[in-house]
Amino acid sequence: MSPETFSRDLLTGLAELLADAGVGDWDPVGAYKPNQRAITLGGLPTKPDEAISLTIYGTGAGGDDVDQSDSTVLVQVRMRTSTDPRVVGDYADRVFAALHSRSNLTLSTGVVVLLIQRTIVAPLARDSSGRWERPDSYELMTVWPTPYRD
Repeated sequence: MSPETFSRDLLTGLAELLADAGVGDWDPVGAYKPNQRAITLGGLPTKPDEAISLTIYGTGAGGDDVDQSDSTVLVQVRMRTSTDPRVVGDYADRVFAALHSRSNLTLSTGVVVLLIQRTIVAPLARDSSGRWERPDSYELMTVWPTPYRD
């Protein structure tokens, strides 16, 4: 893990972790078939209909320590399906089971995560194509060494 690619490494590591847990399908180049549940970074793709997106959107309550390499990162997990809205809840439950309360974890990309906690469960909504979506938020306490922090 490089300090300059921390965000990419964090999200890629989480995508791989979710794929390994059977939550969805991860392809780093984003080539998905219509029957797959895509795990993407930065936003939901137009296709396939079933998808999960991972996005960093801020710092958590702990923020970024100025002396130590501790950082608290907020990650939104947005889930979508075109079928029964309860299916989105099923995806959310699988993500929760794979992430919530994980501690002292080193992701495949080398990012060290001290603790993961779900902090927000948002209500269901429909996108412009009528597909069901739900965004949940997770707070991750991480180790992010940078040149001016130990």
